[in-house]
Amino acid sequence: MIKIAIVGTGIIAGLHLDAISKLENCTLAALCDLNETKLNELCEKYGVPGFTDYKKLPDAVDFDAVILNLPHGLHKEASVFFLDKGKHVLVEKPMANTVEECDAMLEAAERNGKKLAIGHIQRFFRPNRVVKEIVDSGELGKLCMYSEQRSINYFLDNRPAWFTNKKMAGGGIVMNYGAHAFDKLFYITGKRPTEVYANTANLINDRDVEGHAQIFAKFDGGLSAVVTFSGYSDVVYESYYYFTGGAIKVNGVDSAFIRREGEKEWTAIDAKRDYGEFTVQLNEFVKMINGEPSEVADGHFSRDIIEAIEKAYNQ
Repeated sequence: MIKIAIVGTGIIAGLHLDAISKLENCTLAALCDLNETKLNELCEKYGVPGFTDYKKLPDAVDFDAVILNLPHGLHKEASVFFLDKGKHVLVEKPMANTVEECDAMLEAAERNGKKLAIGHIQRFFRPNRVVKEIVDSGELGKLCMYSEQRSINYFLDNRPAWFTNKKMAGGGIVMNYGAHAFDKLFYITGKRPTEVYANTANLINDRDVEGHAQIFAKFDGGLSAVVTFSGYSDVVYESYYYFTGGAIKVNGVDSAFIRREGEKEWTAIDAKRDYGEFTVQLNEFVKMINGEPSEVADGHFSRDIIEAIEKAYNQ
């Protein structure tokens, strides 16, 4: 039985709490958040102790692992703290704000012999897994290009303020959604980009993070990717995978379609999401802790994503 503490009780924490409740090999040990009202409500609901200072957790509660749902700028500090206290860590994506911070987290995991996983949840979405199966099978030939278009209102009033603070978030729409795009690409292809270029700007407010971006990434073997993000209006979210013998279209994260060479219409793929991804991810984290083969993203994989994002920002 893996005893788990959760630090940060924002929206994503609810999905982690649900996942813990569905797995027989996990149990909730404690919760931590600065919002005492919300913290007390959840602690009463789940029957666990609550804390407003995560540094008090290791001496007060018996637990094996911690899930961190914190602003990106706090990932490194909190991860290193818990790893040094002998706890396994699952931290929400992106891993950290910089490659330097990622390296500090990896070093802490290594010196303490503990596991460090990153919550790149979209690799567990069924459409993305089906795309990977098709890429691996060679059914459509070789993958040659990827394109993603995502237009969403990034600056809604209900988005936590830290998301649009560069020091705390590490960036804007590229750091947040670019982490998903690179995770999909790296997971599906097994490749890393040799070159990354981008144009970023903010045209609608004085926040110090970008509101739109266009990224171009080049990989060995002729593969390339173009990712377009707009944070000003909710218009479109779709991805295309182009092969030498056809293409796959993914609508958002919910469904996928295939079109082979010579076909005139798109055909739906059996790839509908079941929305149990957080349960799958947590179970994979438990496998990692137990030394079993696991598909949860580890720290080295996730560092590569931050490296690609840094290259995009440094153009």
